[in-house]
Amino acid sequence: MREAQIKRALAQHLDGAHGDVSTLLLEELKLSNGEIRADVVDVHDMHCYEIKSEGDSLKRLLGQGSRYARVFDHVTLVTTERHLKKAMPILPQWWGILLVPEHEEAGFKQVRAAKPNKRQEAEVLATLLKREECLQVLESIGFVKGLKSKSLYVLQARLAEIYDVDELRGVVRQCLFKRGGAPAEAPQDLFSIAS
Repeated sequence: MREAQIKRALAQHLDGAHGDVSTLLLEELKLSNGEIRADVVDVHDMHCYEIKSEGDSLKRLLGQGSRYARVFDHVTLVTTERHLKKAMPILPQWWGILLVPEHEEAGFKQVRAAKPNKRQEAEVLATLLKREECLQVLESIGFVKGLKSKSLYVLQARLAEIYDVDELRGVVRQCLFKRGGAPAEAPQDLFSIAS
């Protein structure tokens, strides 16, 4: 299967796995201000799915993995049988692995479940937010004065100073839900944590 087919099949798989829980999948989510993109992110549990199709190389996997470890709660490699043996020894133990079915109609095979990641960094987590989102959050908590003309990098850094990782994760999730047009599951006053 090609990457687009894998993404479609993965979306169906995740939709079935969540049951009644409302979720949102975002594709090609930029982090580190666009230096890297996450293939598919399940916003509900901040779970990144990195896809390596049959024709892909694993060369960038280590670099991607170190960046993902600083942002996401869970990471899963979605790959083919061809890459499985090479990928297993280089992946961190907390990464999950899903094996791509040979046909779109078949199901994914879970080789290893993703474990919680405890290495997120607020500075990198904040890079998931766009400038308008940063300003909206800063304004809602009364910290926007003197920042409206500042660069995205300054705004993201300020948010990382104000919020700890757990609080910022909630803020980022809410912004991503809004960006994706899904109803936010977090309380509407979440931005007020730091005020």
